[in-house]
Parts: sequence; C-alpha cells; structure tokens
Amino acid sequence: MLPAILAGAGILLIGGLLFFGGDDDKKEAKQAKTDTKASASADTAKSKSGSGGVAARPTDDAKPSPKRTKPKLNPVVENAIVTNGMAPDPGKKKEPTSFDSVEDEIAYWEDRLVAANRNLEIRQMAVERTPKIEEKIRNGNDPVNGLKEFEKRKQVVKDNLEKAEAEVEAIELKLSGLKG
Repeated sequence: MLPAILAGAGILLIGGLLFFGGDDDKKEAKQAKTDTKASASADTAKSKSGSGGVAARPTDDAKPSPKRTKPKLNPVVENAIVTNGMAPDPGKKKEPTSFDSVEDEIAYWEDRLVAANRNLEIRQMAVERTPKIEEKIRNGNDPVNGLKEFEKRKQVVKDNLEKAEAEVEAIELKLSGLKG
C-alpha cells in the first residue's frame, strides 16, 4: 500500500510542477527583450557604414609620458656591453691602468692572451665553415639572393678574424716587452 501512495504523490507533484511552474515563457520573453535592446545599441555602426559590427567608441589621443625620457629596460640588458661584435658580456671589466707589480701585469696579459686565442679559434672555425655554408646556399631555393647576403656575412667573418689576429699579436707584443 505504501508504494502506491508514494507513486500517486509523485505523479501529483510532477503534474503540479508542469501545470503551475510555467514561468519559463515570461523569462524567455524578458530575456529576448533585453537582447534586442543590447543588439540594437551595438548595431549603430550598421546604420552608418552599411556593414555590421560594433560601433567604435571615442578614444583619447596618445600622449608621451612626461616622466620617462628613455624606455624602461631590464637592468641586465641595459648594462650589457657588446664585445667584438658578438654577444653582450655584462660582466666585462675595464682594463686596469696600473698594476701592483710586473708579475701581476704579466698574469693579467697572459689571461687576456688565453681569451684572445679562444676568440681567434672561434673566428677561424667560422672561416672554415664558410665554404660549406656557401655550398648549401648554392643548392638552396634562392641562390641569387642568398649569395648576395652571404657575401656580406663572409666579409664580416673575414673582418672579425683579422681583428682577432691583430688582438692576439698586440697582446703577444705587450707580453714580450714585459718579459724582456
């Protein structure tokens, strides 16, 4: 008997909700009315230019900031110093003008010679790679324009090698003068 009563109560409850809970039509009508108002205000560009879309809003003219004269940069980038046309070296130290002793000066220039020789090796490897790169460009999609650009790069590589060789020679000459 209890299941029959519960089933009957459930049927009455569902029927009542369907019959008396019909406010969905009113909500849909109200929503449609507000959507129409919103779309009408957004379509003002349609009446002016003939195409649809949202009308442009008025804007202020751009003004430079009176406080900042330079662009704001990351401190690492701002303080970087470019060395020999290569990557920036933010930790580059200035060359000392005086030394405590001759041995200190010799040690400093020997360290510089090691760095200059390393730079020279890198430059020599770049010169050695140029024929391979030139061959790839010749076999590429656009060899005419590629070769024009490559000739400029080739000249830069050659100039960098000459600078590296001159730096090594200058340091060696200075070291030979110090060692006597």
